[in-house]
Amino acid sequence: MPRIFSNRNRPLHAGALPTERLPKQRSVDLQAVPTMRALRFEGPKGSIIHAMAEHQAMLDAIRDGATNLAKSEIPAEPVARTDHFKAFATFCDATLVGVCRLGPEDHLANPIQNPEVATLAEALRTRQTKTLAAGIDLIMA
Repeated sequence: MPRIFSNRNRPLHAGALPTERLPKQRSVDLQAVPTMRALRFEGPKGSIIHAMAEHQAMLDAIRDGATNLAKSEIPAEPVARTDHFKAFATFCDATLVGVCRLGPEDHLANPIQNPEVATLAEALRTRQTKTLAAGIDLIMA
């Protein structure tokens, strides 16, 4: 399939698609967006949904886990900071990346905790693990 857009001379942070051609908006009305709620992995017996619950718990535990203590240099200029973020997202194979300003009202008042993380941690403490990577079971336990 032929390429529609050439990205040979594009900077990494610009990504593969010419999104700079799209019109920009200063604000968006989010009143129609439903209230944030926790995901529920319930379904009929034998459904893959039950396996998804354990997988999501593993991802949540890793995301909320230990962080690297080494500090990276973060540009003070917002445009340079955005370019760094978009370049990293492109490096991670993201096709399209957008950046916007978030205010305090955009954060959840109470974080949503996945109850399956505790269930998975207990399972990893008490069973022989064969499906998770060797380091993950240590993190969970």
